[in-house]
Amino acid sequence: MRASIAALLDDLRTSKPRQAGLTIMIDKGQMGPHTIADFVGQAGEYCDYAKIAWGSALITGNLDEKLEAYRKNNITPMLGGTLFEYAYLRNKVPQLLELVRDLKVHIEISDGVIELPRREKLHWIEKFSKHVEVFSEVGGKIVRQHHNWKQVIQEELAAGSKKIVVEGREIGPVGHEVRSDFIETVLAATPLHNLIFEAFERKQQVWLIKKFGPNVNLANIPPTDLMTLESFRRGLKEHTLLHIWEMTREQAQGDKTAEENPLKAALSLVG
Repeated sequence: MRASIAALLDDLRTSKPRQAGLTIMIDKGQMGPHTIADFVGQAGEYCDYAKIAWGSALITGNLDEKLEAYRKNNITPMLGGTLFEYAYLRNKVPQLLELVRDLKVHIEISDGVIELPRREKLHWIEKFSKHVEVFSEVGGKIVRQHHNWKQVIQEELAAGSKKIVVEGREIGPVGHEVRSDFIETVLAATPLHNLIFEAFERKQQVWLIKKFGPNVNLANIPPTDLMTLESFRRGLKEHTLLHIWEMTREQAQGDKTAEENPLKAALSLVG
């Protein structure tokens, strides 16, 4: 990056390898190896994972080549949760586990459509997590689910899930307002960095960034929207321009206080 560009950017964003501020792109089949190379040249630094959408990995041509193209460009590929549900309905989860082990690819485990007993979901999270990284998804795709979300989330993390993906339709169906009460409920179960919010719609992305800051974990971002999202995160677009500016000023003020009076700054953190 040019030094003059770096000097203009605020220092609010995390950098790779990230544990917070993750962006998971959704690959619906439009990203072949050559497209991935072009994409990485423009936006690779801002994409952490690429989810092969739904169960489409089973019908993707040159799947191994695609996975390798992501990996060599420092983007982690993963399989979508619908593939797990597809395999479960057919009593073929052991075969899916074998595929995942062979490909050495991470996977999402979900029960957004099927009826999956809790013991079964936790069992498979534990099984898969012994071999690859697992993200478990909570929430319904067809109808809204009703659970003790604190218990569900904590159980799935304990079973081996690295992150909890919050289903976008639970956050707010397309065209509807964000369900802030639901978001507060899941946030009460675990620290923010353990949660990944599906946010296909731009208004969801903006709401979550304004609520939690530029380093909230977001998923299901189309390749064509990835630079838009990064602009939202950095205050480079009108939707978050003023909000991120205020955050930058607050951070600068805090840094100045720490420099001028270290004891006062330390006490403010304790308080």
